[in-house]
Amino acid sequence: MLVLILLSAGVLGAQTIPELESYANAGNVNAQIILGVRYYDGQGVTRDLSKAVFWMEKAANQNNSEAQYNMGYFYEGGEGVERDYAKALEWYTKAGNQGHKVAQGQLGYFYYSGTGVERNYERALYWYELSAQKGIDFAQHSLGYMYSEGLGAEKNTTLAIDWYRKAVSQGYESSKKPLFTLLYEGAGGEAAYPEAFSLLQELIEKDSTNDEYQYMIALMYLNGKGVEVDAEKAFYWMKKAAWNDNIDAQWELADMYEYGIGVEIDTAEAEYWYETAEEGEYYWWW
Repeated sequence: MLVLILLSAGVLGAQTIPELESYANAGNVNAQIILGVRYYDGQGVTRDLSKAVFWMEKAANQNNSEAQYNMGYFYEGGEGVERDYAKALEWYTKAGNQGHKVAQGQLGYFYYSGTGVERNYERALYWYELSAQKGIDFAQHSLGYMYSEGLGAEKNTTLAIDWYRKAVSQGYESSKKPLFTLLYEGAGGEAAYPEAFSLLQELIEKDSTNDEYQYMIALMYLNGKGVEVDAEKAFYWMKKAAWNDNIDAQWELADMYEYGIGVEIDTAEAEYWYETAEEGEYYWWW
């Protein structure tokens, strides 16, 4: 989610509303922005979105990129104005053309999703990349996705991994799963499997009941992918995933019981889990 950002507040941030209005009416752009934020947040004044827009627009019309971004934010969310994606795009473009990194990321999203403009993956990639190069995490994540899917450019898993890694390094949680998937599937080479395993551990810590994660970590322990083979740990996680109705895990668990992998052979348990997987319409082939 985006928030209003205020730059160069300086001493003006400590002024009273009447003093700020005096500066603002004289054309001081910082005072206009501060008033816009004060009225938006209700800082020392009754919250008034229409006044927030009024003062922010004055600053935006003085070509201040921060105020232009905020106007885009207002129109995108319909705050103090009627929601208008085309106007949001217009203001974001003005800010983005001046190098505003968050506005550039929003422009990437607008062109990617076709919000307020015809969908254009090439333009989305252009704006996302400008924003991502300046360290905006959601833009880095979005670039990772676009390169992984070949949207706006040829598919490039190496670049996808690089951008997902940059986003993850900033704590962007949504990038962990797609990065794990690419690394697990071998896009980063065998040397990246330990990284995939670490990412999966982090995902499980955040969502310990996720059957997909449980199944995948069981497979990694079972096959020694990014971690030493440990049949007992594989069995532990496979059983958790099976009890969480993961059909693939149910079938694998049946195999483990049948052949004594990580557990003593138990034909009754094996039969139970085979039947459970088949009831769930498990698809298998020879």
